Amino acid sequence: MSYVLIVEDQAPIARLLRTWVIGEGAEAVVASSAEQALLLAAQRVPAVAMCDIRLPGGRDGFWLVAQLRTLLPDTAVVMTTGLPPDPTTTDRYAGVTDYVVKPFTRERIAEALHRALAEHDVRTAAAPDGRARGTDATTTLLAVLHATDPATERHGRRVAGLSVRLGRALGLADLDLRDLEHAALLRDVRRTDIFAIARDVPYLSAASAIAVAAGEHADGTGFPLGLKGQAIPLGARIVAVATAYCDLPGEPARRGLTPAQVVEVLCGEHRDRFDPDVLRALQAIGPALESSAA
Repeated sequence: MSYVLIVEDQAPIARLLRTWVIGEGAEAVVASSAEQALLLAAQRVPAVAMCDIRLPGGRDGFWLVAQLRTLLPDTAVVMTTGLPPDPTTTDRYAGVTDYVVKPFTRERIAEALHRALAEHDVRTAAAPDGRARGTDATTTLLAVLHATDPATERHGRRVAGLSVRLGRALGLADLDLRDLEHAALLRDVRRTDIFAIARDVPYLSAASAIAVAAGEHADGTGFPLGLKGQAIPLGARIVAVATAYCDLPGEPARRGLTPAQVVEVLCGEHRDRFDPDVLRALQAIGPALESSAA
């Protein structure tokens, strides 16, 4: 059964569209904003997205279409809006399969839906062998994060890179390294609706658990559960050290510290907060961190 994502912030219209789409033999889910739409797409890739243009939250339907074009190239898009097409901005409609202007009829929606489903079938059939039919949920989530907070996205990538290096130094398997990377990318959004949805994405379940526990300290003074020592998952202990390493030079009293000095602080006055094995791994790769910062 085909899966359709309806992006509409007016509840009565959203309910009507959903009823009509289901009546055409498809499954349907509703998102009320562009950001929520991408999060839902991370859970399950839609064959068709029906998008309004005017949406709340600062991101409109055109922004969403651009993200879908990049992240989910097999998804066909139908614009459902009260605004007539603007001939001066035709580039914004690139990749849109159909454009339906309100007030619309059930027949017109059915026509647009079946046209979009046919377009989706053509795109998936023409996809190169080996191309994923879905999306990397982390990429989608990062797209949402990057759109609103580039600094957080850059910070997450730095923590992720160091986490993977530490994990490799500790002999972790490739699958565990992937979870480490994703956990670091997610940890900065663990208090947001983005993280709440990420926990339910199977591909990210292990990474989400690591991200939650990355606030724990080896001495039991961390959060959210006050876990101690080996009770903290190894991945979380690694991400905790990587996060502290990346955060410390940003503290007012620590600005200007060299990588070697940051390692010295973490392994000295802060050593009780961290796993000693992870700290030893940090010391082992310290010279490489110093040279890369030069």
